[in-house]
Amino acid sequence: MMNFQSLLPIFPAIAVALLFTACEKVVDIDLDTAEPRLVIDAAISWEKGTDGANQRIRLSTTTDYYATEIPPVSGATVQISNAAGQRFDFVENPGTGEYLCTDFVPELHGVYELRVTVGDQVYTATETLMPVPEITRIEQRVLDIFGDNIEVRFYFNDDGTAENYYLTEIQTDFLLFPSYGLLDNQYTQGNELFQPFIDEELDSGGEIQMRLSGISRQFYSFMALILAATGGNPFSTPPANIRGNIVNQTDAGNVALGYFRLSETDTVTYVVE
Repeated sequence: MMNFQSLLPIFPAIAVALLFTACEKVVDIDLDTAEPRLVIDAAISWEKGTDGANQRIRLSTTTDYYATEIPPVSGATVQISNAAGQRFDFVENPGTGEYLCTDFVPELHGVYELRVTVGDQVYTATETLMPVPEITRIEQRVLDIFGDNIEVRFYFNDDGTAENYYLTEIQTDFLLFPSYGLLDNQYTQGNELFQPFIDEELDSGGEIQMRLSGISRQFYSFMALILAATGGNPFSTPPANIRGNIVNQTDAGNVALGYFRLSETDTVTYVVE
């Protein structure tokens, strides 16, 4: 006959089994929902070798944690003006929240102002279109780090006459989101710089797209905070306390998320050997 003392070692095992069984149940936690905020995705990119006339700005709102779709903002007035007073209108693809321009005129070091009107709220931002050097060469090597991993390096020559800041974006078929990086020439002015990329899934025949953009010091600082707060993934939930350069001229307390930036960009595609 089994007594109570002999049952004691069994109770922890039963408790653990019940715990793991309970963990299989999906629990939706009620979260406090803040008022939706406007999100302005205004990244103007002038790809080398193009006229830069076709540009796009996206407007959306924040939504609750469990939402599967991002709500677009329709019916807004979106325009960019240059220092000479020339205005470029962005017209919405109806119902999408995507506003398109087909006659934008990019000018390196040119100062531009964004103006977005949503209902009775007016948002503005000012930025400079920053230049970027060409990606000059690509190197590949094998690193013996916990196995043979392939490293690919993208090189470019920094302009030693100015204070420069760069955003790098690397995309492959196995990355859900691009891999972003930030570079500056504080200690390497006028030298050859490079952006490395290494991943255990990188293999022969794989394709890597590397994009290099010139950015302002202000956007460099903003992006550094975003990447630090999101673990390197700017597509995760953005911290509401990290503000960009967009100002609500109607109601200072009704802050919009996002950033207005203008960059010259160079893009190359490399096939791993």
